[in-house]
Amino acid sequence: MALAAEELARSSCAWRLASMDLRIDGVPFDLRRYPYLLELFDSRASDITIRKGAQLGFTSWAVLRTIDGARHVYPRSILYLMPTAEDVSDFSKARFDRLLKENPDTLGDLIRDTDAANIKQIGETFVYFRGARLSPGASGERKSSSKLKSIPADLVVFDEFDEMEAAAVVLAQKRLDGSDLRHQIKLSTATIPEFGVDLEYSQSDQRTWHIRCEACSAWTCLELAWPDSLQRDAKGGVYRACKKCRREIHAIDGEWVAAHPSREKRGYWISQLNSPTVPPAVILDEFETLTPDSTADFYNSRLGLGYVDQEDKLDEATIRACAQEEPRRRSAQGPCYLGADIGKHLIHYVVGEKRTDDFLDHLDYGVVGDFAELHDLMQRFNVCVAVLDEMAETRSVREFKDNHGEVWGCWYSEAQRTGYDWMTKERRVAVNRTELLDQSHRRVVQQRCKLPRPDDRWPEFVRHLCNLARVRKVDRKSGTPSVRWVVVGGQKMDHWRHALAYAELAAAQCPVSEHARRIQRPRGDGFSPHSWMSA
Repeated sequence: MALAAEELARSSCAWRLASMDLRIDGVPFDLRRYPYLLELFDSRASDITIRKGAQLGFTSWAVLRTIDGARHVYPRSILYLMPTAEDVSDFSKARFDRLLKENPDTLGDLIRDTDAANIKQIGETFVYFRGARLSPGASGERKSSSKLKSIPADLVVFDEFDEMEAAAVVLAQKRLDGSDLRHQIKLSTATIPEFGVDLEYSQSDQRTWHIRCEACSAWTCLELAWPDSLQRDAKGGVYRACKKCRREIHAIDGEWVAAHPSREKRGYWISQLNSPTVPPAVILDEFETLTPDSTADFYNSRLGLGYVDQEDKLDEATIRACAQEEPRRRSAQGPCYLGADIGKHLIHYVVGEKRTDDFLDHLDYGVVGDFAELHDLMQRFNVCVAVLDEMAETRSVREFKDNHGEVWGCWYSEAQRTGYDWMTKERRVAVNRTELLDQSHRRVVQQRCKLPRPDDRWPEFVRHLCNLARVRKVDRKSGTPSVRWVVVGGQKMDHWRHALAYAELAAAQCPVSEHARRIQRPRGDGFSPHSWMSA
């Protein structure tokens, strides 16, 4: 039997929270200031993504929804993820503990502390707060996931989704395997296109906040109408404008509209254009005075959009600028360098000659099916230095190294801050992943290399090279900037991008070809690249 209107209202999360007269961050909780949150409080969609600008009330929403959900919806447990363990500690003190102190009469009897600061008990349900960064294992080569294991959850909340490690996200999602509900919420300020929350939103029903104009009844989405959605009046003030009659409109008169209503995944995008605390003039003034250094943060924090420029991601035009008239070669006199990304079934390679100390001629790129084919390829190109990814198929690469003195294994190491550590005894080179990818990226952007003429393999090659983008992050406490390269587009099609990076390492130890042609190199002789450089 259907609920009566009053009973239905009393069954909603938003109604229950509003009736509790809560205070958040020192001010009364008032949904009228955040009308776009109303639908989100009561949505029980199993998969929700929120692509947002900064400081729009969504963290408070997530905390309150977690509390109410623990009481009324999720009987097992809730897993609430932040990017790091330090974020969890700050969050627990600044958000959760403060909420309890500000509302002792309404929440004091509902939430019980446990011995651990990162676990709360709400009714019979436990809420686990965890960092989504896996810790290094004992060997330093693998990562431990012990803090995310053995937590059976009905709901996982990913707060600041874009800053989380992909492996931790997958592991957290597996915590839902024993639940009939299997709910997950991903919310984040966007960082770059086709990554993280931006990618998730693109696969959803893509809801946006549309505002009805009181004057002409037209509907306007401030984000879709940007930058015309903000206008200056005769006195220089800035207001939110109807796209039809240009009169002022107000966010409270809005509702969510899905661009793809048939899609099951829910996705919401909202920006500071609808903020109750950021005046429109602040946003428009900043937009009109953007600099290269401030553009990315404006698009991310103000508009809730991903942003990337040429310094952070390759594109086809940049790659094509390095292409020459010569087709891919089948062999070369050499000596040549080779970089290879080793997969379980395929080996992607880039091979070439060093023309000068700072210019590389990539003669060929392609795929071979096994190490026997790789051996034949190295023979045809007279490869004197090869660097292979040793992290994925470690045993196979080590066996190949044992029979080829010119082959080195590469390990990405976070401990390797600068430079490359060539360990002659193990024939292994340790590198900082970001530094190496930066170096190979700059070479293409600065056109300090040649690529073969585009052919039928070119589109796939370009896709691999464009499948990584650089994300910049500033530590919230120390202010220290950091950079990491991430996969975009949702599929890890980046094998030639890494092969290109390994080729960069090999080329650094390969002689310039015109000089090296006079040297006859024996094979399988315990070759060291440093001896070739001295020769």
